[in-house]
Amino acid sequence: MTSAEACPVQPGGCVQQVPPANARQEARWVLATAALVVACSALVVLWHHRHGPGHTALQAHRVDLALDLSAAEQGAYTDLQAVLDEWLAAGAALPPPEPGHWASEGWAPFANDLAAQQRGPRQWALLHSQGRYAYLGMPVTAHNASAASHAAARAWLWRLPSAGAEADANVVDVWLHALPAHPTPAVLTPAGLDDASLIEQGWQQVAAHLHAHLHGQPQPAPPPSARNH
Repeated sequence: MTSAEACPVQPGGCVQQVPPANARQEARWVLATAALVVACSALVVLWHHRHGPGHTALQAHRVDLALDLSAAEQGAYTDLQAVLDEWLAAGAALPPPEPGHWASEGWAPFANDLAAQQRGPRQWALLHSQGRYAYLGMPVTAHNASAASHAAARAWLWRLPSAGAEADANVVDVWLHALPAHPTPAVLTPAGLDDASLIEQGWQQVAAHLHAHLHGQPQPAPPPSARNH
């Protein structure tokens, strides 16, 4: 503020300018500090966006369950997870049951029920190679143009955990393969069930953990045999 005071030196008095308290410099420091905090926060958010667990870059041979699979394919994946849980609960005996066993017990996607018809029925076969087991699911409507809208548009391979496996043994391991012009079991049956053999033949592994914290897994309905017990 400016105040007027009498100046005793001069008879007529004088007006003395009293400079106000300079708050501009303090305000600038506060604004600069706030801008620095905002910039640091933005950098942290950007780093987590690029490197956080929910945005991990996929390898070329992997597909994202939440983003790259259709609703029908996600449903079939969940069904296989339920079958894996049942197999593990029963002791995970090797060799595993034939596909006909799961079909007779009413377990999707092996059972040819209404859900299988809607998603696209497939024929399953049990594979064995170097101590590893897998179920190969071939679409039975491969030559039907309408099959492109179903989960049967791609061949499926469910690889079971190896004997003594502990890490991720309770998570279903599914691989997908685009159908060739003339799909047959002989064409799509891999030479081996190890990662290198599957990748070399063009199989892609479904990655389910990337968005597990964002996308809850739907719980499949129990099969008819389980509901009757």
